[in-house]
Amino acid sequence: MKVFISSVILFLLLVTRPLMADTQQLLQLIDYVGVDYSGAVADGMVINEAEYAEMQDFAAGISQQLGDLANPETAGDSLKASLIADSQNLSLLVEQKASPDKVKQLTTKMHQRIITAYQIKVTPRKQPNLKRAQGLYAEHCASCHGVTGYGDGVAATGMEPAPINFHDVQRYQQRTLYGLHSTITQGVSDTAMGAYDNLSDADRWSLAFYVGSMAVDVPATDAANLDMSASPLLDINKLTITTPDQAADLYGEEGAKIMAFLRLHPEMFYDKASKLDFAKQRLADVITAYKNNQHKKAYRYAVEAYLEGFELVEQNINAFDKPLRLEIETLMTHLRNKIRKGVSVEIIESDIALINEKLDIADDLLGSKSLSGEAAFASAFFILLREGLEALLIVAALAAFLVRTKRKDGLKFIHLGWISALALGVLTWWASLSIINISGASREITEGVAAIVATLVLLYVGFWMHDKTSAAQWKKFIDDNMEKALTSGTLWTLTGLSFIAVYREAFETILFYQALWAQTNEAGQHMALSGFVSAVAVLVVVGWLIMRYSVRLPLRQFFAVTGGLMFVLAIIFAGKGVAALQEAGVIVSSPVNFVRIDLLGVYPNLQGLFVQLALIALAIFLWNKKSAKV
Repeated sequence: MKVFISSVILFLLLVTRPLMADTQQLLQLIDYVGVDYSGAVADGMVINEAEYAEMQDFAAGISQQLGDLANPETAGDSLKASLIADSQNLSLLVEQKASPDKVKQLTTKMHQRIITAYQIKVTPRKQPNLKRAQGLYAEHCASCHGVTGYGDGVAATGMEPAPINFHDVQRYQQRTLYGLHSTITQGVSDTAMGAYDNLSDADRWSLAFYVGSMAVDVPATDAANLDMSASPLLDINKLTITTPDQAADLYGEEGAKIMAFLRLHPEMFYDKASKLDFAKQRLADVITAYKNNQHKKAYRYAVEAYLEGFELVEQNINAFDKPLRLEIETLMTHLRNKIRKGVSVEIIESDIALINEKLDIADDLLGSKSLSGEAAFASAFFILLREGLEALLIVAALAAFLVRTKRKDGLKFIHLGWISALALGVLTWWASLSIINISGASREITEGVAAIVATLVLLYVGFWMHDKTSAAQWKKFIDDNMEKALTSGTLWTLTGLSFIAVYREAFETILFYQALWAQTNEAGQHMALSGFVSAVAVLVVVGWLIMRYSVRLPLRQFFAVTGGLMFVLAIIFAGKGVAALQEAGVIVSSPVNFVRIDLLGVYPNLQGLFVQLALIALAIFLWNKKSAKV
């Protein structure tokens, strides 16, 4: 059982880690060749032998790394073959000492295609903090790059190659923010530039924005003189992978100035965007992808619109209009199913138009900037109460079971489970802010798998308890000495159940509270904390009532009641586990005309109902089988 718990913890951590290391290093190499090739070759002649040898080595490394990568999800073999052909062409251009412009054009094309093909996250999850970056730069970078970034630090003497001068305008014009972030993350091999993966992802992005704006001509970026109302660069996904040179080519001199301004002011992307705005943007992406016959991409965008946008504010909408929340959720589920079926573009557009209308209503309810204090309190209260009640029922019932069977010494196993779960929950919260990107899909997959595992353990514990209610088994239980009947294996099973039940709820609660916190002002945050404390108080009272009254039951009745509770919770967890996997797009959802009971994990879709009915049928079969033996 110890191995099982360790495996569950390991899985829950790994499932949320972005699998981007190989592609990030590949993109860094491509970016490096595109920027530094001009320092190796000019007018068809090698001007720096060492740099040229490095370009040859990097070009060969790019081909090899592309060959080692798995096929991308979209287009598969054909797209990867095309990327490999591009890499071979890059090697040929380097060998032929082609012009830097040609090499730059090809590396830019490869860079964009790899990001798109492998769905690489190229934006910071939270607003870069330039003030903090200034301190980080002084601590980690100034000794080499200089106090003000001119590459003249005290440790720079004799370095080969010399530290980068961040005020070099030509280099500034050729670097993307994502490229700078990758260099800070990965380092540069065979140079003094080491990897700073010990810094949080947020800190690395802050540094990228900070050094990426050192060469900016600040007076030329006066916002009063810029027309940013319709600039494509206001999409942060474009800003981070576009060079200033490309901005000038694509959007004119005004575009280059807007890019410079946005590098200095990343808050422009974080003060105005809301979760519902994100959902609308992803729905617009659905239409674009669907029109281009990219149905898998359209489906992925539809999933993101729900998980990364709407779901994170659904509890807040509940505080104002629960029927509206249910209507939007149902419409988005139907949209995903229609994309799977390949219906006409007109139907998809019509459905999305209706969803956008409902999202606009929700946006008006929530307000443009922050939740009211009352709504913040209600959201915080019901989020914790909803998520915590199921975990509490399990932990309290298990604790009462040990007390009632005179095995209080086993309580430490229960406590180990839920305390470990809370500790891992805090670690998850910290990691979600600094190290890893817990996307909506990985969140739902984690919750779904945890719920399914909990279902299996609940069934095991429930049937074990129920088995003790028959006369024959009861006598055997007593004869075997009740105090020794709970083996170490059984106790570790209880630990595992306690851990899974609490961690699953803690995981979801933490992420919902993050979204809630971002949508409230200071007064609203105080109300949210009050809602949290109130929910904790209610849960404590419920736990006390369970412990007080359940231990007074006769032992056989206690086993029957507790075993029944475990079975009911197994049915609930099964329904919620299937629903979470459906929301992540792992399992198909086939809507049926049936009631929806969130509290019981009953949802109107064929797959979830089938699993729950199958569990009920299994329980009836085992019950009858046991009864026949009595």
